[in-house]
Amino acid sequence: MAGPDAVPEDAEHRADARAPPDRRPGIGGGDHPRILRAGKGSSTQPPFGAAVRIAAVGDVHGHENLPAVTADLRRLGPVDLFLLAGDTTDRNDLDAFGDVVRTIRAHVTAPVWAVFGNNEYASDHPAYVARFADAFGVRFLQDEAAVFESPKGSVRIIGSVGSLDRPTWWQRRNLPRVAEEYERRVKVLDGLLAGNGPRILLTHYPPTYVTMGGEKEEWRPELGSKALESVLLRRRPTLVIHGHIHKGIPSGELRPRFDRLDDFEGDVAPIPVHNVAYPVRHAVSAIDV
Repeated sequence: MAGPDAVPEDAEHRADARAPPDRRPGIGGGDHPRILRAGKGSSTQPPFGAAVRIAAVGDVHGHENLPAVTADLRRLGPVDLFLLAGDTTDRNDLDAFGDVVRTIRAHVTAPVWAVFGNNEYASDHPAYVARFADAFGVRFLQDEAAVFESPKGSVRIIGSVGSLDRPTWWQRRNLPRVAEEYERRVKVLDGLLAGNGPRILLTHYPPTYVTMGGEKEEWRPELGSKALESVLLRRRPTLVIHGHIHKGIPSGELRPRFDRLDDFEGDVAPIPVHNVAYPVRHAVSAIDV
């Protein structure tokens, strides 16, 4: 898929346009109990003993949030793996992407794995890989899965830009086959999520609407994928990490709707979904798996 993968409402997703997280009880908002934030005043001690500790952040948008992210990195403490959930840079600025990963590398010794966002244009994905994979040790996951091994255990990470239920107006005008690409990606992720054991789905676009929060209802099909919800409920990853949603809530839970016989069979525990977009969390999140 070539060209910028932009959303028409991108201006709505700037820091000065964001809405505060909705933390009312019963809607899945607020901090998840297994999430620790490395922002001001937050603890960095693991709550559950020896676990694989993952740091995650999305939507740094290059220099826009880099000063705040840098301060958070100083407070982060040791982690086993660092995940970037896309839009690491802004408007396809490769130099700014380099500044972000250089800053992360100055504070984090753990492996850095990343997915692309809509601000890393698809036509330049090879350039990002060429400049940053070897030089900075960034592993880019492009509709693929990889197993992270550590002395604490192994976790399979499934990484992708993600999918939209409806292409944005820009995509409809400039990428005539993008809808087919999104449909294909749903099928690809379905296959990659198969299996057992600890699995994390890392995407930029949210694979569910449960963390949309204050995003307008009419825009949601152009911001994420409800089509992937049924895949998640069937494949049941350990958790989901995404970015992109600047007016969303920090975390939510995907639960069966109990409108199909399959919903009453097997494990019906909710699937944790974490929106690690920096404009929502104002922190680099640390998650114990």
